[in-house]
Amino acid sequence: MVRDGVIEDYVIGGATALLYFSVPNFVTEDIDVFVHLKDKPSSSLIDVSPLYNYLISRKNAHIQGEYIVVDDFPLQFLTPYDELSSEAFANAMSVSPENIPFKIFKLEYSMAIMIQLGKEKYVERLRTLMKHSLYNKEKLESLLDRFDLKPKWLALARRPEGLQ
Repeated sequence: MVRDGVIEDYVIGGATALLYFSVPNFVTEDIDVFVHLKDKPSSSLIDVSPLYNYLISRKNAHIQGEYIVVDDFPLQFLTPYDELSSEAFANAMSVSPENIPFKIFKLEYSMAIMIQLGKEKYVERLRTLMKHSLYNKEKLESLLDRFDLKPKWLALARRPEGLQ
């Protein structure tokens, strides 16, 4: 879609990106694809119809609920929604597992986003990541400080079940 001019750029986020860094025990129903659209929206409403039309016509995709399904993989298209997600997008890393190149959010950015959003499934993922010590503590601390997420982080750590 980048090559064909449908989007400017993309980055894989969510649990799919986390699989690159950890033991594969994260369950997800979709692949979160963050995109920079070719035509910047003039409002907060995002028109993803060019992406859907492209995938339906070129990749035999179909719409299923909130997803578009390509080759049995449900995709959800998102745009960076704030400063943290925008910085995560700008600092994405390129990976090539099995010689298939794509970009993903760096682990510490993914963790900061999970802390920011605070959903219970993200707390469970954070526990797993911390248990395996796969992240750079200094980088995460820096993000938490810069994006004022330290209070949320500390609140999660103080839970009876903690994060360790």
